[in-house]
Amino acid sequence: MTKRRPKIVVIDDSAAAITLYERSVKGLRVDLRAFQSPSESLKHLESHGADLIFTGIIMREADGWGILKKLNSWAHHEDTPVIVVTSKNYDQDRALAAQMGATEYLVKPLRSQEIREVIRRYTGAEILDEK
Repeated sequence: MTKRRPKIVVIDDSAAAITLYERSVKGLRVDLRAFQSPSESLKHLESHGADLIFTGIIMREADGWGILKKLNSWAHHEDTPVIVVTSKNYDQDRALAAQMGATEYLVKPLRSQEIREVIRRYTGAEILDEK
């Protein structure tokens, strides 16, 4: 029996950041959907499940606080772990993220290993055989 692949959603308007996530999941048994547009990500998340969401906070189109607020209003995402990823390392932002339901608050720059560890911690993603 094959275990279902965890669904990971990344929301970040930086193409370089999305490339980092894509490289980081190589060798993990996951399905990754990445969005540079917060509005497109919300359209997707409104009708699709996710096992883990990474969201930036500072983006051109919208901010991550609005994304967290929207996710909190949807019952089908109330238990979805949301990882806030930002360059802002301020206690008040950490506190706000926790208050708004973020599971973790990570400060950029991220490393591939850090992303992999978070994914495995929250989804139990399997490592693919590399034979």
